[in-house]
Amino acid sequence: MPEPKAGFVPWLVGLLALWQIAFIPLANAWEWLPRRPTPADDYPERSTTQRWGRFTNSDTLQVTSERIGDVFAFWAEATGQDQGWNMFTPDFPPHTVVPIAELKFADGRAVRVESRFSPADPERPGMRWPLVHDREFNYEANITMLGWHATPEAIAARPEHGRELPERVRENHELLSHWLAWKTRVHLRASPGEAVPVEVVLVFRYIPTPLPNDPPGAPRRPSFERPFARWRPGGPRAPGLLPLEGFDPVTERFVELKVVSPP
Repeated sequence: MPEPKAGFVPWLVGLLALWQIAFIPLANAWEWLPRRPTPADDYPERSTTQRWGRFTNSDTLQVTSERIGDVFAFWAEATGQDQGWNMFTPDFPPHTVVPIAELKFADGRAVRVESRFSPADPERPGMRWPLVHDREFNYEANITMLGWHATPEAIAARPEHGRELPERVRENHELLSHWLAWKTRVHLRASPGEAVPVEVVLVFRYIPTPLPNDPPGAPRRPSFERPFARWRPGGPRAPGLLPLEGFDPVTERFVELKVVSPP
């Protein structure tokens, strides 16, 4: 057996290994301790294992538990252990997709409320710091996943896939409607006295990422945008319809969606 090496580096390596062994079960178990919502939680709550509320009347104990949870969340994302788990099939998309809410008013005006993760310059997106409260990011990822493989090239190669997109909107209408309603509230809070928009369009901005076989220094492919859904805050146009419509990229028009009762 080799002699243990002297110095602080072996100790650091050992402590890191012990921390990582403890981190995985503790981080998963910590989500069962209720925590209070934060300002970053002001958006539709998605179905997760995290419990919400309080587990104690002691503010000191509650705050300590929440700060420990923040440490677990930061470490998970900073080290790439945050679980965004769809296996990325059939392949990893060659784009980053950013959602945008385009509010349209009765007087013809249009106002855009972008995701806070949208890069300032889509043609030169930069890095971002790891998140502590990453539910908003994951919520939006579940939205944009619906249109990952809907580039013009993919639609041209498989038009039937493009025609299926309105059905995907219907299947996920609550996910999409809640996000659009939240973005509408964000704008109305920032603009007191503003009228409620007559419709809100969900626009996907596709920002190309370098392909694995791109040569070094290859020019970036341009970003582009496409509507994905349209929400009517005043309700559906007729009984039996959803207040949400899906965009068909083949016919380039919005499709009304019927309410389907669960079996």
